[in-house]
Amino acid sequence: MRPTAETLDWVKDFVIRHALCPFAALPFNEGRVGAKEIKSNDFEEAFYAALAQVQSLLDKEPDTLETSLLVFPGELLADFETFLDFVYTFEDALANSGAIELVQLAHFHPDYCFEGVAQDDPGNLTNRAPYPVLQLLRTGSVADAVAAYPDVDAIPERNVARMRELFGEQP
Repeated sequence: MRPTAETLDWVKDFVIRHALCPFAALPFNEGRVGAKEIKSNDFEEAFYAALAQVQSLLDKEPDTLETSLLVFPGELLADFETFLDFVYTFEDALANSGAIELVQLAHFHPDYCFEGVAQDDPGNLTNRAPYPVLQLLRTGSVADAVAAYPDVDAIPERNVARMRELFGEQP
């Protein structure tokens, strides 16, 4: 199975199934979630390929493409710390270009581990994906969704509790 298909299956079978993101189901079921594989093993090349996807997302109307998942198979971002460096560098580029006003990032990794949390804590599953993934979200759509959802701030804590309940309390 291709990494993009595997990642989209993860969104459907894990993220949506467990309601980790209350905003994911509608655009996913309407076919407005795209996935693009970034195959490069060169940091700079992958970085510019990811930046190009920001423009690609913004060139389309939200009713056609709401969010993009950039999937990084291979070894380039397999290390979690290297992946985080990539994410922070990417966020800086968006901020410096002004694109941060239009695009918000979410990120997922097979070895995702929240700071100060044990690696084997089931709460980390909320941000674990089959491959390193950088999600590009439209800032306006996020703002609209957040405004319409009661108690958005409780989502992360609720998700961690759900993962611990489903997959066992941290040992």
